[in-house]
Amino acid sequence: MKKLLQLAPLALAVAAGSASAQSTEDTLARMQQQLDAMQQQVNSAKNDSVRFNGFFSTGVARASNDAGYAGITETTSVNDLSLIALQGTFDVTEKSQAVLQLVGRGADDWEPQIEWAYLSHRPTNNLQLRAGKMRIPFFMYSDSLEVGYSQPWARPPQSVYGPIAITSYVGADATYNFNFDDSSLTVNAFTGFTDEDGTTGEVQLRNIGGVNLTWTDYVWTLRAVAATAEADIDATRLKALVPPTITVNSVLADGERGNFYGIGASYDDGSWQIISEVTRVELDGKFADTDSAYLSIGHRFGSWTPYIAAGWTESKDEDERKGLFINIPSQGVVVPESILNYQRTDYSVGTRWDITPGVAIKADITHVRGLDKGYANLNTQYMLSNDTSSTNVYTIKLDSAF
Repeated sequence: MKKLLQLAPLALAVAAGSASAQSTEDTLARMQQQLDAMQQQVNSAKNDSVRFNGFFSTGVARASNDAGYAGITETTSVNDLSLIALQGTFDVTEKSQAVLQLVGRGADDWEPQIEWAYLSHRPTNNLQLRAGKMRIPFFMYSDSLEVGYSQPWARPPQSVYGPIAITSYVGADATYNFNFDDSSLTVNAFTGFTDEDGTTGEVQLRNIGGVNLTWTDYVWTLRAVAATAEADIDATRLKALVPPTITVNSVLADGERGNFYGIGASYDDGSWQIISEVTRVELDGKFADTDSAYLSIGHRFGSWTPYIAAGWTESKDEDERKGLFINIPSQGVVVPESILNYQRTDYSVGTRWDITPGVAIKADITHVRGLDKGYANLNTQYMLSNDTSSTNVYTIKLDSAF
């Protein structure tokens, strides 16, 4: 407002000097427009300190059986694919921000969950420090894992994204950007811990430490990540196979050292979109070590982007799982450790239609083979009582970002 008061006399002087050429009424109207524009700039500067955005997804999916690939069965409801999120960014100072993201999922009765809650600070333009709850940066789409609108597919490729159900951690990271003439390199180091429900049960990761490197020339993007942690994994979901009165030792890891490695590459020239990731998970004990990969190729035709994708995943240390989780002859219940082994492939064909900026509709058909080679990440009860080697998953999904 002080600037407004200082400029007002100058505006009046200009108006007086031009009075011979314009009427007083026109001059006053123009001055009022200038004052209104300046006031809007002041208000905009205030409002810029708080920014909100969000995303929304909903859809329907059906599978040809109840094997449970990607959590989809013959009776999957709309709620299972639905979520809404709101993210707020609050400027604490010129160099510090607080970020909060709340996500409500239909599968959880829309109860809001805090997915991001961190404070960031930029000591320099190239260096960013963060602390709080954040996405664990294992994959190329980790930060936007649930932002379906940012992805070409109806869901992230399950061959790579399925075996690792942990999505968030509490800790700190540091990111530094090296800017070159026509490209940039981002180095991110992170550390912390997490305690979440995984695909088999409760998972705790302690003393997480890792680093990822991302290079891009804004057409090609190359990424590499390596991380390590101490893991506790209890396959609590397997306990559902027996009465609650039966004590089951389903511990898959108890403080064992686990390592994660991944490389990824993408090419996007505005027309072609090619994405691939290869990952390896290593963990001492009975939990499966896995190698996984996928390749996705899409092409934009205006607002349409059809794509094809193929994925593969395989457990590598079957010798670690030769015993039984549960052996109760009187009840006829025998659950072998080998159900944690798996080797399967999936093939997808689909399309994305951007019906308007910020809104996309996707349709996808995925065929999965090799379900009989291990039940990890599947509906174990169904697989134990059915001879099923493949499944088809059909999906229609609406994604939006705002």
